[in-house]
Amino acid sequence: MSRRVVAQLGEVIREAGFDAFALMPARPVERMLPLLRQAQEEGRYPDFVEQDAAKRIDPKNLQGSAKTVLTLAVSYNSGDPGPTPPLHGTISRYAWGLDYHRVLPERMEQVISYLRQEHGARECTKAVDTTFLVDRALAVEAGLGFPGSNCAVYVPPFGSWVFLAELLVDVELPAFSPGPTQGGWACPANCDRCLRACPTGALLSPGRIKPQRCLSYLTQMSGSIPLEFRRKLGSRLWGCDTCQQVCPLNQQAPLTRHLEFAPLVGPHVPLLPLLELSGREFKEQFGHTALSWRGKNILQRNACLILGNRREEAALPALQKTAQRHPSPLVREAAAWAVEQFA
Repeated sequence: MSRRVVAQLGEVIREAGFDAFALMPARPVERMLPLLRQAQEEGRYPDFVEQDAAKRIDPKNLQGSAKTVLTLAVSYNSGDPGPTPPLHGTISRYAWGLDYHRVLPERMEQVISYLRQEHGARECTKAVDTTFLVDRALAVEAGLGFPGSNCAVYVPPFGSWVFLAELLVDVELPAFSPGPTQGGWACPANCDRCLRACPTGALLSPGRIKPQRCLSYLTQMSGSIPLEFRRKLGSRLWGCDTCQQVCPLNQQAPLTRHLEFAPLVGPHVPLLPLLELSGREFKEQFGHTALSWRGKNILQRNACLILGNRREEAALPALQKTAQRHPSPLVREAAAWAVEQFA
């Protein structure tokens, strides 16, 4: 009976556009709590997430009636971006296509309809990394994948090129995982490529990161990027895929079957036009992608820093103009710093 339930649900999930799933009872992920508290004690806890660590590990804090957590994964691996051309910046692979925050919830509605019709579900809650829950912890606890040394979750055979989501349901479904829940999946023994490749040393040890040093975090932060990290930024306009790109498991991962995540912007974006982009033009060009949430000034700040790193003479007049006339003090400061790099 349980096998048939899982098999039928699996067909629905795949038809809805997901690549892997697992099922677990709606219980706290107790082993995650000491890790979160250690991160708080060591100053490694992000400031933009829920500060109550205990709240983050229990699905019932999001939906009190939850009995089952359905964890889901979708591959977004659209291929290698290749070298960055002159006067361009590179966008992280996850943001090339349509915003997954829109795509995944729409697909989850198909699964919800099935659960309501076939299993009598009434209350279902969707989570796509915008709730206080720790998506990666739930994925690992359910056996959807394993934690990588680079702090990403790996879902074989798709590697860590996956979007994660959860569906909390008020009915009991049989536990299921596509692989072993403990110890059967892991990074290759003695592989530390991701740690050695991290440009800022944000990966302190396997599975241990200081987000405040991570370039993906820094390209999305508000305010001014600290001076010590600006050179490390290189040509990264949004996000950083270095620790994923060097991973031997990820290099074997198949390309995604989902056309929604094929490049609509990027992988490389011309930088000079960005400096004069209006708010309306920004929404038209990037509003459908996952990088739009921070607004144009953050992207223009990053573009200035990249142009300062690249020091291509063709960019200097535009940077000088931006340093003098841009309405945002944040962007003006970044442009001024970039101009100084040409001295």
